[in-house]
Amino acid sequence: MQVFRIRWLAAGLLVLMAGLMIGASRQDSATVDESTHLAAGYSYWLGYQYRIAANHPALSQLLEATPLLAMDIKMTEIADAILKGRLGYPWMLPWTGSPCSIQPMLSAGCSGKQIQLPPLGDVMVLWQSPDSKYPIDNWYYWAVPECQMFSKYLLYGGGNDGDAMLFAGRLIQIGLTLLTGLVVFIWTRRATGNDWVALLGLALWTFNPMAIAYGHLTNTDIGVTFGMTLALYGWSRFLEEPSQRLAIFCGAATGLALTLKFTAIILAPIYAITLALFWQRLILSPIRLAKLTGISLLAMWAVIMVVYFPRWTPVRAPTALEIATLNIPAWFRNWRLLLIPPDFFKVIAIALAQSKSGYDTYLLGEWSHYGWWYYFPLAFFFKSPLAFIVLILGGAWVFLRKARSARSLEATAWLATVVYLGMAMSSNFNLGVRHLLPIVPLLAVGVGCAVHRLANHRLQIAATGLLIWQVVVVVLAYPLYIQFFSEAVGGARNGYKYLCDSNYDWGQDAHRLKTYLETKGIQHIYLNYHGTQFSTEYLKIPNTRVGSEQAQEIHQGYLVVSVSELLRPEWGWLRTAHQPVDRVAYTLFVYRLD
Repeated sequence: MQVFRIRWLAAGLLVLMAGLMIGASRQDSATVDESTHLAAGYSYWLGYQYRIAANHPALSQLLEATPLLAMDIKMTEIADAILKGRLGYPWMLPWTGSPCSIQPMLSAGCSGKQIQLPPLGDVMVLWQSPDSKYPIDNWYYWAVPECQMFSKYLLYGGGNDGDAMLFAGRLIQIGLTLLTGLVVFIWTRRATGNDWVALLGLALWTFNPMAIAYGHLTNTDIGVTFGMTLALYGWSRFLEEPSQRLAIFCGAATGLALTLKFTAIILAPIYAITLALFWQRLILSPIRLAKLTGISLLAMWAVIMVVYFPRWTPVRAPTALEIATLNIPAWFRNWRLLLIPPDFFKVIAIALAQSKSGYDTYLLGEWSHYGWWYYFPLAFFFKSPLAFIVLILGGAWVFLRKARSARSLEATAWLATVVYLGMAMSSNFNLGVRHLLPIVPLLAVGVGCAVHRLANHRLQIAATGLLIWQVVVVVLAYPLYIQFFSEAVGGARNGYKYLCDSNYDWGQDAHRLKTYLETKGIQHIYLNYHGTQFSTEYLKIPNTRVGSEQAQEIHQGYLVVSVSELLRPEWGWLRTAHQPVDRVAYTLFVYRLD
């Protein structure tokens, strides 16, 4: 009877989480990358090559776009021209380095003329080629700029219900978030044998603002979180009872994680370190271990091959011009005949190259292109409920006291968190706390195991009280989960003082801006929006786009600036000379200039 009751309570928690995410999803407009992932996946389902967003594995995008197959999606003339390569940009992105001219990639006789596209006047090139071959047809070409524009026209260029398409894709992500919670529950229950503690671990995931915020977006973060959680659960079990069945399970889950996002490559050092630490406990000969490792690798490769079926043919050798223009790395060229499937290894090559280039990042009032080693620990603290931080610190202390006797099911959760965080801190790509999402379910498991170890009844009550505190804080934050900040720094209102971009203002508030303007009776605004500008046109928000220089010429009217843009140096004049008259969902600063 108790088991039955616990399962119903677990299901209830997942239903509550689904409700919070669905509600937020209905209200959040398209964030910066969502339409790109969704449209790329849809193009793959239509049979186009995996080139259009080649810096991400295909599976996340395929899953997100699956519901679109049941919808009446209309391909506008502009979207069709971009997808087929007739419409593109006069510049391109190499695999690493700065944008450059597309001229070296044009086939003989291919020329074009620049045209302005509605509704925003974006400039692209209409190609004319005697043999109907365009740059996008080159396997080595990375068409992510074209993909971004294609996605905007597919969703918001006319003929389709862009918000319905986005919500359909988000439902898939919500499903993956709930599945991750299920793994947390099963893992914690197996590690402790305690149903109530397993429920506590699940609650820590269910009421985590990062999980809710990034778990309902059509992005790759929740996919890799689910894949890595599943793989590490399988691995922790393998360390306790090595068998062929678990080797296959772990390998397949690893392959799944890698095809959801390349970040899952961090599993390799996690496996190596935990294996070294638990080697003495394994009743396993080196020969047996080598055999099981081979089986696991075959299972991993099989999953990758299935995802990329039937694109298994080795890619042709690049020309000297392609090598020089696109900066194709030597290891890829030298090993290309063995890199099967080639599209998967192209993802790895581009992702590794891009990870060294850096990205403009904001932290505590400063900007940096190459980031800070302490960025991710601070971001995690700022973006987590204070109760969760206290539970993590207390749980780590309990674990360290008994670390030598800890089972691999418990230790793997903590060790994997440390390794993952260490790898993130060594990266120049400080792109946002969402990249730490894979450690959240691990911490939920680790804290759950720590609570199970507590012999002191008062400490158990304290842990339960902290969980209730976290639940209250997260529920009260509904539906603004992307801009959630810890109560320790003043909550969402003060978040922009610490972090921005995907941590706070990622273009999620266009619907709220429209509602605000209608409520206030404002007929027109000047707008600098950090997000999918097409979504503001789709919502018929009456606006004129302006940059910092143009805004200085405004003598009368309302100016609305996304805080991710407002914090940049070029907007210093506005921050210094004017005070906002209002804020929309904390992220959009409203100024009245007269």
